[in-house]
Amino acid sequence: MASVQQGEQQQGRLRSYERSAFGRGWDDADGDCQDSRAEALVAQSTANVRFADESRCRVVSGRWISPFTGKVIQNSSEIDIDHVVPLKWAWTRGAKNWAQAKRERFANDMANLWPVELSLNRSKGAQGPDEWLPPSGQCGYVARFVRIVKQYDLKPTKPEIRWLKAFLEGCRS
Repeated sequence: MASVQQGEQQQGRLRSYERSAFGRGWDDADGDCQDSRAEALVAQSTANVRFADESRCRVVSGRWISPFTGKVIQNSSEIDIDHVVPLKWAWTRGAKNWAQAKRERFANDMANLWPVELSLNRSKGAQGPDEWLPPSGQCGYVARFVRIVKQYDLKPTKPEIRWLKAFLEGCRS
């Protein structure tokens, strides 16, 4: 059985979702010691960030405005990096058929990463916007979600598509 699963992993097609199918965690694609979490924190801070030490690898503080609440957060330990389109959600809508490299790109794509409050990211979990919405910024969140879904050619269910269209139509009116 292990050899079957290993073979499926090599082909990029696991039967059930595993976080490891999207890589070992945050990637350091440019080799500068800052992983995707640190890169997202640096890029999205509205003030200069402070690093843990001279290596400038780990961000400890900055100024982030949560897209979920508008709240200002200054301590990076109070932040989760949210996958706008959750990895497990993407898995069941097409990512399970992607090559490993594409899944890793998706998991570390800056367009899909938002610094948000720990509690909100954890309450969201793997849910799509038809099941969970942030307290504020809902239209922007859903619009970004849809852009990422289209960019990666993910396949929401028909009820999800109807919900997304109706929700965005409500945002326009």
